[in-house]
Amino acid sequence: MAARLQQLQSKASQASQFVGKHGSTIPGRTETFWKELDFVKNAWKNRKDLKVEDAGIAALFGLECFAWFCAGEIVGRGFTFTGYYP
Repeated sequence: MAARLQQLQSKASQASQFVGKHGSTIPGRTETFWKELDFVKNAWKNRKDLKVEDAGIAALFGLECFAWFCAGEIVGRGFTFTGYYP
């Protein structure tokens, strides 16, 4: 039990170091997120001007995101397609 507590304290220390080192980039990332969201809203408002090429790129990006999600689920389950190990 003490070893587990020490391991958790070590992980908490590593997490705080990571946030201390990389936490300053969070405001820039949120700003970029809102800019991207505004772009998507604007594209949706002007969807009549949307080109087939842009729609195809967006569809392929969505498909790629779904594929990475599925791959992550398979890896998380221990490389099984049917479910978790008992």
